[in-house]
This record gives sequence, C-alpha cells and structure tokens, in this order.
Amino acid sequence: MNKMVSAAALAVVMALAASPTFALEAKLGHLAPTDDPRHEALELFAERVAERTNGDVTVNIFPNSTLGSERELVEQAQAGVTEFALVGSIVSNFQPKWTIIDMPFLWKSSEHLAAFIESDTAEEWASEMSDDLGIEMLGFFERNPRILTTRATPVNSVADLRGLKVRVPDVKVYTDTWRAFGVEPVPMPAADFYMGLRLGMIDGMENPVEVMYHWKIHEVADHLSLTNHMRSGFFFVASKRFMDRLDDEQRKVVMEAAREAQDFLAQKNAEGAASLLDQLREEGMQIVEDPDVSGFQAASQQIHEEYMDVFGRGAYDQVVALGER
Repeated sequence: MNKMVSAAALAVVMALAASPTFALEAKLGHLAPTDDPRHEALELFAERVAERTNGDVTVNIFPNSTLGSERELVEQAQAGVTEFALVGSIVSNFQPKWTIIDMPFLWKSSEHLAAFIESDTAEEWASEMSDDLGIEMLGFFERNPRILTTRATPVNSVADLRGLKVRVPDVKVYTDTWRAFGVEPVPMPAADFYMGLRLGMIDGMENPVEVMYHWKIHEVADHLSLTNHMRSGFFFVASKRFMDRLDDEQRKVVMEAAREAQDFLAQKNAEGAASLLDQLREEGMQIVEDPDVSGFQAASQQIHEEYMDVFGRGAYDQVVALGER
C-alpha cells in the first residue's frame, strides 16, 4: 500500500515538474479605440500567445488609455506593473537615440524605415533599452505617414501655418519641429485632441490617416493636408521583469507573435490608407492632395542638425545611406 502511495506521489511530482505550476497573466495597455487597427493587431498577438502556450500565458488588453498615458505605460512597464505596452515617440524621452525615427522628411519610404529598424544599430539600441530601462523591445509597428488636419484653415504650404496652434505629442522633437514650421505647438495627450479641436483649444493636429478616420476627426475638423512630414510608429515593449519569468519556449512564442502582429498591422495600414482617405472625403473633409512641402523640408534640415548629437552622426549617415540603396 505504501509503495502504491509513493508511486502515485512520484507521478504527481513528475507531472508538476513537466508543466508550469501556474499560469502567467499579463496586461497590455495602449491608447487607441477598439476599432483602430492597432487594437486588432494586439488582439492577434494575445490570441497567438494564449494558443501557443496552451493558456499558460494570457494577455488582457486595455485600450483607450485605460491604464494611463504613454509616459505612464512606459513607467509601468519599467516597474513591472504593466507587462506589455504599445507606445509611440514617448520612448525617445527615455532613450533619446530613438529620436532619429521622428526626424521630419528623413525617411523616403516604409522600406527605408524598416531597413533601419532591422539594422545592427537599432538592435544595439534595443539591447541598451533593456539593460538601462528594464523594457524589452518586441517590435516596431510602423504607421502610415503623419499628415495635418486643421479646423478652418486649409494648408497648402508652410506659410499657411503661421499663427496656428497645433497639437503634438508630449515629445521634445515634435515641439521643436512644429516650432520650426512656424506654429505654436501644444503638447496634449492623445485622449484629449478630439475635444481640443471641438472646443477650439487647438487649430489643428497631426497624425496618420488611420487616426483621422477611426478617431472621427472629420467631426471636429474640416481640412486635411497630405504633408507626409514624418514616418513614425509604435514601440511594442514588454517589462523585462515579466519576460525574465518566461521559459525559453514561452519567450519564443511571445517574440514570434509580436512579429506576426507587426506584419499584420503593416499590411492593414498599407491596404487601408487610400480607402480611409476616400471615406474622409465622403464625410466632407476637404483634402489638399499635393501641398508645397518645400518650406517644411527646409525647416526640417535645421532639426536634423540640432539633434545630431542625440543620435550621432554615424547613425544618421547610416540612415541616409540606407535610403540611397
């Protein structure tokens, strides 16, 4: 009888040793509403992680700034309070080298930016971010080019911006860039720019076309100008504390699922841009299709030089060379 009990106990111990003794539950915060393609991409990520870990790792998504602003999400990830976050250029406030991504009129195409993200330099910066900040970079979710919307003033050239108040993210390179363009930049959380436009607190704001449509900006602004002044994106990051709790197979699953979500969003954005512009036209927005961006470009060179010491001449030259391939 004792031998039977011992054998049964040993079988239980061996079974426990062969599988996780507890499931890991993670939170993922982002700013977008649930009908934004970002949310759809993150749902895909969560589904893949749950499926491929047999439910041992589950991800609960909190959209609409539910867990806080982008700055708060980064700080929560550092502390291990929030396990995953999709955040934008605010990352450069924590690791300034990434400011290079937001240099206006630097990137020639989506492929140009992607080539840099896949470079050894970007990989090195991601490693530094993990070591210095305690957050791991899982992927970079590129967006459609940033364009400008205004309440009452069509923008055909940089001269049309004079005297306007334009909402920008609370990131220094954005305020510096738009000041160089000749406007009064107004740092404001993403959750507030709709009401800011509606109440006239700001005259305009800049964001990719998917934000203009999914956040219903056509309800509070009449004009859109296809300035395509920046090619930015989102850093998909994870708390290093959380990632260190995963075994090798779980970590591999998370990284693969993040890449699949990144690719899904890139395809979604590329396919949807023209359609979203058509829908904005149908909603009554007046679109300046081909603005004169020469004045924007001239001002941008000043910003490139001002930030050269932040990311380094070597990285900048590498980016320029990648664009000439």
